[in-house]
Amino acid sequence: MAPELTDLSLSLEQLFGIDAGNPEDAPTGMVEAVLRSWKKPLNKLSDEEIGRLVVQHNGYPHVLDLVWPKLCNDPLFDGGYYPGDVLSNLMRAKPEIWAQRPRYKTDLKTLHKQALDAPTDENDAFLDSLSLPGGDASPN
Repeated sequence: MAPELTDLSLSLEQLFGIDAGNPEDAPTGMVEAVLRSWKKPLNKLSDEEIGRLVVQHNGYPHVLDLVWPKLCNDPLFDGGYYPGDVLSNLMRAKPEIWAQRPRYKTDLKTLHKQALDAPTDENDAFLDSLSLPGGDASPN
């Protein structure tokens, strides 16, 4: 597991040095939820909030530092959608998300193998997600 690079006691707003805006003014429920997540310290985010940020490709590279220990502990970490949702989304993410965290990209293949080796009743949704349009059976 790579060392933690982000101070997880800070919010994404603090880490990026920007005001993400008022969640009450968000045009959709999804945007509102993401903005609320930007205002909370990373170590106070729920699994669902973490999953939402990953699915929305938001908050990188700091969100990677938050989620990586969780994935190393359980590659099928459930971010609120299905077991393995976070790993599946990271496997299909654009290569530039790894630019500041290349070690995580290297570790992705190991996590992928561990998820594939899990019992079928635990990894079935993960396997299904890899066969979706745009899915891939191996890490980028």
